Amino acid sequence: MRLKIAIVCICMMSLLTLSLAQLMPGFAADMPSPAWRTKTSMTTARGQAAIITGDDGLIYAMGGFAGGAPLSTVEAYNPLTDTWTAKAPMPTAARGAAVANGLDGIIYVIGGAPGYLTTVQAYNTTSNTWSTKTAIPTGVWMAGATTGNDGKIYVFGGELTAIAFTNKTQIYDPSTDTWTNGTDMPTARGLLGVVKGSDGLIYAMGGYNGSVLSVVEAYDPSTDIWTEKAPMPSPKLEFGLVLGPDEKIYVIGGGTNYFNNVAPFFDTVEIYDPETDTWTIPGWSESTMSTARKELGVALGNNGRIYAIGGANGAYISTNEEAYIVLPENIPPTAYIDSTTPNPATRGETISFVGHGSDSDGSVAAYKWRSSINGTIGTAATFSTSTLTDGTHTVYFSVKDDSDAWSEEAMTIVTVNKPITEDPLYQELLGLNETMNDQINDLSQQNDDLADDVDDLSQQNANLTDKINNLTQKIDLMTLELLGASVVIIVLVVVTIAVTYLSKRSIAERLT
Repeated sequence: MRLKIAIVCICMMSLLTLSLAQLMPGFAADMPSPAWRTKTSMTTARGQAAIITGDDGLIYAMGGFAGGAPLSTVEAYNPLTDTWTAKAPMPTAARGAAVANGLDGIIYVIGGAPGYLTTVQAYNTTSNTWSTKTAIPTGVWMAGATTGNDGKIYVFGGELTAIAFTNKTQIYDPSTDTWTNGTDMPTARGLLGVVKGSDGLIYAMGGYNGSVLSVVEAYDPSTDIWTEKAPMPSPKLEFGLVLGPDEKIYVIGGGTNYFNNVAPFFDTVEIYDPETDTWTIPGWSESTMSTARKELGVALGNNGRIYAIGGANGAYISTNEEAYIVLPENIPPTAYIDSTTPNPATRGETISFVGHGSDSDGSVAAYKWRSSINGTIGTAATFSTSTLTDGTHTVYFSVKDDSDAWSEEAMTIVTVNKPITEDPLYQELLGLNETMNDQINDLSQQNDDLADDVDDLSQQNANLTDKINNLTQKIDLMTLELLGASVVIIVLVVVTIAVTYLSKRSIAERLT
């Protein structure tokens, strides 16, 4: 009895260990990835259904085909409870329709067969109701669709008529309920897979245009430009395509025969890494899908698991299989401080901080600067501030990656000085300077007064000089006058003497 209990306990512990291991990072070396297991099947067997995860976390299977007429059946799968629930049927039955989520929470089911529909059917997951939107300009079957980062829905390619394929890029804006055209896809095709990568590019893979294709082309909605990428490892059509929780793109199942429900049927998984533009095929035998099929749909659940639903493999099936993806252990990013200028600085002066981060297995998503004195001071790689308190700051810089892991902090010292006007020595020197200025001002005033005295003396001297000059002129005039008078007197004396002499001579001559 004890042996039986021990065996049961060991089995339970083993199961618990396996379950916990699937939730632990870094387990890729110990288990296959992806690893598949069977879940509850749909109520309705079918292929060519529109399979998509709604904003409510449920995975919806809409319409589809099981031979005969297209279906309008809608079922929703809850990954948390592993149960299916019937939902309101589509107004227009369709198979091979394109499907995408709007940013408004509405699921849009576009086109499909029979008759290459132009119908756009909108499903409200909250109210479980349908409405009809503006028709797609060119009706297509087995086109691919996804929602861009701009919120618009991009529909690529599809079959126009029996074995006639288009390369049209038809763009629907849910906010205006209008259609426009983008740059044509380089390769016309239908029965392809379309998915948006974590880089914002939309990838169109494989398909059929008279030949089975392995071509991969990426569309950039921001530039309306297509770029050729590394081809798929093998050509295929009617496969499942999904962006995994590890941001890699998974190509699941499919086939190579254009006709419905005709072999071959693949169980393969091929993985594309948009970051490196490379493909890998898992080596684990458990990584192949449990049930080979084409015409299936796949979706990523909110629990991080991939679900492969329905399809055909000689019969139309309701199979639902879940793939667990082992995520690699995250490597934290690294932070670098490039510069802090000026350093030292004065309180109130603008200081610029420049840093950057690197992440070997992802990307940098956030930044944080903090000061030992002021706390958090910045949340961008580069920023400026003029509000640091004076003192010696130990400044720390860290970055966060896209897996929410923070780096170790880089560190630097930044010195913020008081303004010089607050330095005691400056105040003392300022006082001395003011005293010297006062003394200089006094001396300047004395100099001005002395200059005024000199000016007065100069003026007095000038006045005295003028008086002397005037007196000299008067003396000169008087001298001239006296000289003139003397000459006159002398002349008069001479004349008098002459007259006297002549008079006496005349008298003498008369006497003789």
